[in-house]
Amino acid sequence: MDAATLSRSLLEESRVDSDLARGARVYLRRARSLLFERHRAGGGGHEIVSAYTMLVDHLIRHLFAVASEDYSRRYPSLNPRCALIAQGGYGRGELNPFSDIDLLFLHSWKVTPYVEAVAEKLLYTLWDGGLKVGHATRNITESIRLAGKDMKVKASLLDARYLCGDLALYGDFEKAVEEHLLRKNEERFIRERLAESRLRHERYGGSVYLLEPDIKEGEGGLRDIHTALWIAKVKHKVKELDALVPLGVIQSRELSELKAAQDFLWRVRNELHFSAGKQQDQLAFEEQEKVSQALGFKDNGKVRGVEDFMRCYYLQASQVSRLASLIIHRVTDASEPSHLRDRLVGREVREGVRVAKGVLWISDPAILAANPENLITVFADGQRCGAEISHETRELVRQHLSLIDEHFRRSPAANACFLRILRWEDRVYETLLEMHRAGVLGAFIPEFGRLLCMSLHDLYHIYTVDQHSLRLVGELERLKAGEFREVLPLLTQLAREMEKIEILYLGLLFHDIGKGLGGGHSELGARIARKIARRMRLNADDTQQLEFLVRSHLILNHTAFRRDIEDEKLVIDFAKAMGSVNNLKMLYLLTYADMRAVGPEVWNNWRGSLLEDLYLQSLKVLEAQEKGGVRREDRRSKVRRIQARVRRRLAREYPAERVRAFFQSMPERYFLTTPEEQIPGHFEMMENFTDQAYLSTVSHFAEREYSEMAICARDRPGLFALITGVFAATGLDILSARITTRKDGLILDVFRVSHMGRPEVVMDPQKWARVRALLEQVLAGSIDVARLVEESGRPSLFKKRAPKVPTVIHIDNEASDEFTIVEVYTQDRIGVLFAITYGMHQLGIAIHLAKISTNVDQVADVFYVADGQGGKIRDPQRLETIRQTLYRNLVSAGEGVA
Repeated sequence: MDAATLSRSLLEESRVDSDLARGARVYLRRARSLLFERHRAGGGGHEIVSAYTMLVDHLIRHLFAVASEDYSRRYPSLNPRCALIAQGGYGRGELNPFSDIDLLFLHSWKVTPYVEAVAEKLLYTLWDGGLKVGHATRNITESIRLAGKDMKVKASLLDARYLCGDLALYGDFEKAVEEHLLRKNEERFIRERLAESRLRHERYGGSVYLLEPDIKEGEGGLRDIHTALWIAKVKHKVKELDALVPLGVIQSRELSELKAAQDFLWRVRNELHFSAGKQQDQLAFEEQEKVSQALGFKDNGKVRGVEDFMRCYYLQASQVSRLASLIIHRVTDASEPSHLRDRLVGREVREGVRVAKGVLWISDPAILAANPENLITVFADGQRCGAEISHETRELVRQHLSLIDEHFRRSPAANACFLRILRWEDRVYETLLEMHRAGVLGAFIPEFGRLLCMSLHDLYHIYTVDQHSLRLVGELERLKAGEFREVLPLLTQLAREMEKIEILYLGLLFHDIGKGLGGGHSELGARIARKIARRMRLNADDTQQLEFLVRSHLILNHTAFRRDIEDEKLVIDFAKAMGSVNNLKMLYLLTYADMRAVGPEVWNNWRGSLLEDLYLQSLKVLEAQEKGGVRREDRRSKVRRIQARVRRRLAREYPAERVRAFFQSMPERYFLTTPEEQIPGHFEMMENFTDQAYLSTVSHFAEREYSEMAICARDRPGLFALITGVFAATGLDILSARITTRKDGLILDVFRVSHMGRPEVVMDPQKWARVRALLEQVLAGSIDVARLVEESGRPSLFKKRAPKVPTVIHIDNEASDEFTIVEVYTQDRIGVLFAITYGMHQLGIAIHLAKISTNVDQVADVFYVADGQGGKIRDPQRLETIRQTLYRNLVSAGEGVA
């Protein structure tokens, strides 16, 4: 059934004439319902928006006719003149199911009672019918004058389309638009549209590859196509992009690619509108899985349906971004030389390549077929000249990608040129990004090309895998350039001194190259990296180092954030795993770049300090090893030296026997793991403890982005859980906790609390006064800590998104000589630490160290624990009971333990 027949049927069915507002509501509801069925049955994006636009056209024309006839019956002698015009997206015929519509009531000279009456009746009916309607009432002169001042009004008039009313008046309007808008202020209009486009991209995230893209306004969104169309209309006086093909501005193939991408975006936007029952343009994280399922994307082996869907989205959005930019460039940029005169313009870089005004281009396209290595060399030319690659050259390179075959990939010349790009002093990231945009990087290294637009459906990774990998290169370049030399002097020095920088850059590019293949991506990636290294003819040492970086790229941060880096055995074992000082340095730089490239919230001074501490300790071990071997210092001797220094600091104020009693009552591990300068303060607090509920001190370390609270109290069952509950209820994020129990039952718990980007809140004395007051009430039993945690609620972030994060309990009895290590991975929420520690209390487990890490929606909490006698928990049945109990405390019944 065509739209006209369907519309007539809907008008009769909804009885619009008997009750206009109710009839309009019924008409629109039924129209959307029918289109929803067609959409879910596989209807294309263009099909649905066109059909909906036509159905709305028919409704509005009918209502206009009813209003006009009603007025004419009452005032038959008047000869009213009014044309109703669709503007904006409605004018372009691109209405999604809940899009706003924009109308212009065009009158001949001044507003007449007829125009007022018809406009009022039509608008109120549409509003009551549930449509959002923007409108204006103007004559031709007013429209042209306003469009001359306001380029947004000009853009809306460029999309104008006749709906109904006085056709002759509309004809006059079209002529005026052509004479006064299309032929005047061209450059100003284009300049303002391009400026608006840049600002819009910045406002909506500045990238195609965002976690939650805006389908309409974001980069690669529908608005980019509109901008290209508006500029083409002004420059070439065309009505649609198809008309640019005969003009040679765009090829039929390029137009087809753009239309396919636009159709996909429309289809996604249709689903968002239908699903939300309102206008919805942001592809929010929590909607992505639902949208992917509705559009037919299913889990397929190693790839989840939602990740396949997001990959398709990013591919199509990048097509829109590329092709819309290409159209705008070809329409507006006359500065780039044509192939007929390019030999006379600019400076020749080498035969067939020229540069002018910061733009480099291939002046003789034949050099690509004659010598395919030029497909890489031209990017090296741009890097060396500090010039960007021209649009036409980028497209020319795209047309020759088939020349990059297996023979090309093994070519010594091509590989030598690629490694020169990596060794160049600057613009490595920009050059690799240009190569990636042109398709060269993925064609030359197809293993990397497989990562193109690969999406991981979690809140932690905010960029696609390929973009994230490239961003690592950019982060290392910023470090090397000295951008962070004041705050990260050690890392800056290491980056600047790195000799085999090209191997490190390859490690950055390939660190995630094993993703999407199932299994452990680090080990798979290392094997892939070895294969690429051999193809590139790297020597054995460089190949081994590249393999090491890819295989080990997660080890440094996992060890620093999830293990006790004050444990000498752990540090020695970690250093041995590094193999060499150079491996350690490279891995430290890669880990830094990886964290910075994931997103803005991942790197912070607290995490940076842990990584630096582990790096420096491991460096000492490796340097000692190079000088003749590592000898673990006698534990008792080290403790005695520390105690001697502390004794000298305390001798002037405290009797020797009190200090000696403190030393004897505290476990050796306390002295080995506590910063020496803090021990006197702990001693004084414990000396002052008598029969209070507890004593505490708070210190702030702004430069490391944490605060520290030391608590002294009489030990009791579940004490640690009670304290963590108070922290949870007051909105404080624990980074780590170290628990020391004296021989007489007095405990010293030292908590480090994250500033979480809000130091003014965490360092507020009133905040800590509330913590202390609540803690006293909880310890006295006047407040139930479990209820306190429950009533504190949870962050709106997780109410909104609730992504599926599996709960995993892992137990390690090898990494520590003294303790059993329990690792808990689960969904983040307020009170999760309390739930874990309370479960351990119920199990009779003693916690000696807790390391808390959160990656947006997932917590990775690690506990060094012992049994009631202070030893490791070795019984397999007991360990399984611990796993099962903790799991039940964290997830709903019915799920299996991972």
